[in-house]
Amino acid sequence: MINILFLGEIIGINTVKCLKKSLKDIKNEFNINMVIANADGASDGYGLLADTAFQIKNAGVDIITGGDLIYNKKDIKDALNKMGFILRPFNLPAKSVGKGFTTFRINDSISIGVLNLLGRTNFNKIFPNDPFYAADKGIEKLSEQTKIIIVDFHGGTTSEIQSAHWYLKGKVSAVMGTHLRILTTDNRVIDNTAIITGTGYCGGYPSITGLDPETEIKKIKSGQFYYSKIVNENVELQGAIITIDETTGFAQNIEIFKKTI
Repeated sequence: MINILFLGEIIGINTVKCLKKSLKDIKNEFNINMVIANADGASDGYGLLADTAFQIKNAGVDIITGGDLIYNKKDIKDALNKMGFILRPFNLPAKSVGKGFTTFRINDSISIGVLNLLGRTNFNKIFPNDPFYAADKGIEKLSEQTKIIIVDFHGGTTSEIQSAHWYLKGKVSAVMGTHLRILTTDNRVIDNTAIITGTGYCGGYPSITGLDPETEIKKIKSGQFYYSKIVNENVELQGAIITIDETTGFAQNIEIFKKTI
């Protein structure tokens, strides 16, 4: 059996620093073989800088996934071309910079495929193609290399993420919901596929998805734009640990992961 730690969306550079201090011990404590993390908000809550991506990698994260904010920072496009450990959603237009899936080798005999997909609801500034069609294409290519495939479905609604669960069940090892920044309790295995709608976020707590509550409430009450503020205190890491049979690629278990740093 292998154990994969999937971390919910990383929010802010202070959380990255906390990962550097704690991730090695977490991997030892839970016998983790691989770490995947969504980092769509790692740089000030909105996007990912190349330097931040390097720091996340150096902290012990093996594969970084993105979402609707993947192109928000100016230097990330060059990084996506050069850094094989960062993914952008596979179902973006074909000429989009970067790649949407990859494989990571744990040892000489075991490799794990990771596929990044973006939903089509509640995203007004980015225009993805059909994620289910793209999923089939990505799975077809990854299946040539491995039986273990983890999908990050970055979705704007719970219903769309759960639709992906039911569409992909039995086809992949796990479907992990990101973007909502809320940790849900629907973790289970269906047809040998581990699923969860919300893998939460990694950031300051209590907060509104890692952001200062006063500022976020002010936006809603006033209807005006204000820059969000990252909450740096009481960093909590959220996500899930998936246990997978390395010979079949079948998920055996999925447990919620929460740890205050």
